[in-house]
Amino acid sequence: MFTHFSNPKDEKFTRKQFNKFNNIVQYIKDNEYNSGILHCAASTAFLKYPDMWLDAVRIGSAIQGRTLINLYDLKPIGILKSNIQEIKELPKGYNISYGNVYKTKKITKIAVIPVGYMDGFNTNRLRDDFSFKNNLVSVGMEIKKIFKDNSLKVKINGKQYKVLGKLGMYHSIVDISGSSEIKVGDEVQIDIKPLQTKDEIRREYI
Repeated sequence: MFTHFSNPKDEKFTRKQFNKFNNIVQYIKDNEYNSGILHCAASTAFLKYPDMWLDAVRIGSAIQGRTLINLYDLKPIGILKSNIQEIKELPKGYNISYGNVYKTKKITKIAVIPVGYMDGFNTNRLRDDFSFKNNLVSVGMEIKKIFKDNSLKVKINGKQYKVLGKLGMYHSIVDISGSSEIKVGDEVQIDIKPLQTKDEIRREYI
């Protein structure tokens, strides 16, 4: 038996819902029926109400990095790994990617990574909370982005490298100028949210 809390941020309402659920469970037990495994706490309730854990909890959203609250210093546990497919040297004044939005300012050594927005790279994470307060916070965060380096980066051999131009559907272009040790086949680590990662990409759990 299970239920799902409709507004776990509202403690008063959630406890009322939890009590109703417990009353139903008790009624079933009093009538000598098996209530089975009991669970009602999804990610937000799991973090906020330890007394509501019962027999099991459902923490899918927390693993995906999508919670309405953050009582703990949660850190991402997933990373997308790929490999360099091709390395090229481009001349000065060479346009890269869609719309010619990026043009090389000098001779530039680039690596082609077979990961693009179709794989979930740099896709926006949808919010679960659309309250006025959180909408204001979101606007503030967008304004802050104007004043800092928001370029996409990937990690190769432990170092960060900048993605040039717009992402392709199935590939990314990375500036590796000055890095003579990088070669085709080297592993690339990409910061990507599991929720947006393409289903066909193989998951490995360690």
